[in-house]
Amino acid sequence: MNFTTADMTETSDDRPAEAANADRPVPAAVCAAGSAAESQPGAACAVQQTSSGDVFPLPLSEFEHYMLTDDRPTHPMVIVMLVDGRGQLQEPLFRQAVTDLVQAHPLLHARVQRRAGQLEWVAVAASPQALPASVSLEWHAETTTDPQLQLPAVRSLNIEAGESLRLQVWRGRQAGVACFRVVLEVHHACADGIAAVQLIAELLARYGQLEQQSLARQSAVGDGAQPQFEAPRSELLPGRATLAESGSGEQDREHVSGRGRKGSIVGKLWRLFARRPVRLASSRERSRRSGSAGVSGVSASVQPHPAILLQTLGAELTLRLGTLARARGVTVNDLLLMVCLQQARAWNAVAGLARPRKWIRIAVPISMRTARSSGLPACNRVSYALVTHRMRECDEPRSLLARIHDKTAGLMTGREGAIAWKLFRALRRIPGGLRCMLSWWSCAGTLVLANVGDIRRRTRARFPQQGGYWQAGSVVVERITGVSPVRPNTLAAIGVAEYGGRMTISLRTDGTMLNREDSELFLSQFCERLAELD
Repeated sequence: MNFTTADMTETSDDRPAEAANADRPVPAAVCAAGSAAESQPGAACAVQQTSSGDVFPLPLSEFEHYMLTDDRPTHPMVIVMLVDGRGQLQEPLFRQAVTDLVQAHPLLHARVQRRAGQLEWVAVAASPQALPASVSLEWHAETTTDPQLQLPAVRSLNIEAGESLRLQVWRGRQAGVACFRVVLEVHHACADGIAAVQLIAELLARYGQLEQQSLARQSAVGDGAQPQFEAPRSELLPGRATLAESGSGEQDREHVSGRGRKGSIVGKLWRLFARRPVRLASSRERSRRSGSAGVSGVSASVQPHPAILLQTLGAELTLRLGTLARARGVTVNDLLLMVCLQQARAWNAVAGLARPRKWIRIAVPISMRTARSSGLPACNRVSYALVTHRMRECDEPRSLLARIHDKTAGLMTGREGAIAWKLFRALRRIPGGLRCMLSWWSCAGTLVLANVGDIRRRTRARFPQQGGYWQAGSVVVERITGVSPVRPNTLAAIGVAEYGGRMTISLRTDGTMLNREDSELFLSQFCERLAELD
């Protein structure tokens, strides 16, 4: 969501899932059936699109520089998206859809180079007929096993060598029905969580259009319903890091300059560095405390495990969480933050590392997008809000929730995110400043929580519906989720996404510190805490 990465706006909606987007206006620059682009598959979305070659070379933004600097083989700065569905994906059409997608988003066919002491994006050759070298598509042979069991370990993407995007596709059959899993990995320097959601939705929409066009050319019978999506506008990319676009009016200028009721930027930064958060207890620390295999019931040896673990909550529980939040006058995001804090404290208590005065910090990606950001190709317009509480506060859930809500009412805004942007900008001007801060700041956050809310509200795509699920050609999308990267000493990132009236909780952990069994236990306990809220 960093998947991740997402804004924290409340997304509860009492309308039926099928109708949640019914009253949303379709943007003017939309690719749809009936356009002249239909004459050839590779041009399914050529509407109002500017050549990406016009934007290169392109200097790296402060956030992109941060993602590149903090990237390492053991902790790759890679966002993971996952799609589950039923139906038979057709490889040639899917491959063409990926090719068209990459063509439309300049940073997906670019690499980073250093010139005259500055880092900049330069184009990687891209053809309408073939995937560029920056993209990897692994199409696995159809198996008899459930494709939803396929959860590959995350791998690095070297954007300096021109690696920006990797897709893996598994297909199988369950109860005689064709089904599939698609895993998309994108370097965080190329896209934030919202952009990753938009990419996967646009990819599915492009595929649906291509399949429908193929049926039409074969004179096959179809219902004619096609997905639609807004064409990305490459000319907007140079302004992706413009701080003036974030927030609104005088209030934002006041905040950024340090003259607000919440105090100066200097004061905020002092509190940021003074409140050193604890990290989650490792598998080894938990097992050592128990004197045997540990509460998790496994050895403390660390083994390779999937990039993403997930658990989907039932529709009833998903609805109940929204109802509970409204009854308490808070948001679902506030409830999630409370459970994050409680889970971190309980987890560390097993290892004897839950001292009452210690700080727990939840790093929350927040979107810096505004109405003027509409049409941006894949990129980063994201920053961070930091929710920090002492462990002892977790003992009183109702007062903790009230404190969280009081803080998040002002935190989850572009105004708060502007501080992080300005910090990155200042550090970049100091030779080695950013790298020095990252090495000194050993634990930036205890956990990451990236909540994108209702997936359908975060995309520029519109789909025909089948039972509340997106239909892309002949395939039906049954689940979409994603998760942010983790960095050293931030051992876990939680992604939250709602789709089809059900909330999916995703977890990514540091495989050098938490083994698979403990990762699964952490996710299970987190979901149990959500279910027990009343």
